[in-house]
Amino acid sequence: MTNTLLEIAESISAESSGTSPEAHRRRLTARPGFMEAAMGVARLMTHAREGSKRAAFELNEALTTSDLAQFASGAVIEREMLQNYDALPTQWPKFLTPTTLANFKPKYMSQLELGSQVFKDVPERTGYPMAQGPELEEYPIRGKKTGLLWGFSFEAQVNDDLEQLMLIPNQMPQMAVDTEDDRGLRLMIDLETGALNTSFFNAGNGNIGTLELNAANLETVLTSLRTKRDPKTGAIIPAGRLQLVVGYALEAQAERILNVDRVQVSDGNGGFTFEPNPLRGKVDLVVNEKQLGESWIVMPKPGTARRSPFWFGRVRGFERPDFRYKADQGRAVGGGDIVVTAGSFDDDTIWYRGRHIMGVAHGDPTLTYGSDNSGV
Repeated sequence: MTNTLLEIAESISAESSGTSPEAHRRRLTARPGFMEAAMGVARLMTHAREGSKRAAFELNEALTTSDLAQFASGAVIEREMLQNYDALPTQWPKFLTPTTLANFKPKYMSQLELGSQVFKDVPERTGYPMAQGPELEEYPIRGKKTGLLWGFSFEAQVNDDLEQLMLIPNQMPQMAVDTEDDRGLRLMIDLETGALNTSFFNAGNGNIGTLELNAANLETVLTSLRTKRDPKTGAIIPAGRLQLVVGYALEAQAERILNVDRVQVSDGNGGFTFEPNPLRGKVDLVVNEKQLGESWIVMPKPGTARRSPFWFGRVRGFERPDFRYKADQGRAVGGGDIVVTAGSFDDDTIWYRGRHIMGVAHGDPTLTYGSDNSGV
């Protein structure tokens, strides 16, 4: 459940441990009067959002006359933005395996496979047979910096359009989450059309087809993926827990295939009988809420198979977005600082910026299958 602004203000000073830039900023708030200012600003922001014109007036006055109120409001808004980011639903964790990156340099997801070998008999006074050598496959992933600017104009401030300022705690976290999904889901599909990403699903990888989504075809695909064999040892590769991935267009069809208790089967004499559904409970249905069209995918659930098809990386220390404003308002000709809400020196705008660092990469295609649903 989302906390209130007052609860957010109360939590600021307690969340200061660690070495991240975020924790360092919070340690700077540990000074007399800050928490009182944070609580006061949080109350005014709450009442202003509820429609109180008096609270909006007092908030605007505080932000234009008090350095401490400006500092406190920034800390409250930043904490609210991070909390909103944590609470927003995302799609990519359904499909991508998370990993941690040390920096911006590529990290190679090395997959060293000895295969499913078994011990051999060792006769008396004979040497031990040698295991077959490993196969090394590497999938590079690297963090990339993303971000956007948003400006709160001087005119909007003079007009008391605080609603524009109040958009920031919700809109920028949503942008960060949408960026994660955009980068991650494009590994699988074209987000504009729903078509499969053919740099991963292709004939060379042996994981693309045109099969229509029905019970018989799904059973064929599941059997194929669960019986994939190591080319060196001939042993079956563990497939983990498989999941069927569809968009809203195929959700009802997929539910009919997987959730029905009994299915109709021909008895060979022109009639039929009912038998238990052999697919029920054998595969998980996962709906990609951002997938258009009728393509469908079968793949392992993240973390259940040694061979991950998709990766999502966060750089250590920068796991969450960084939100800040640009305070370049200059100094008065007569001397002294100018409050940040007076606007920037260049264009009278208060600039807010969101930065988010992440990386995505394709992994092993062996245990995946994708279809455009155009066949039979």
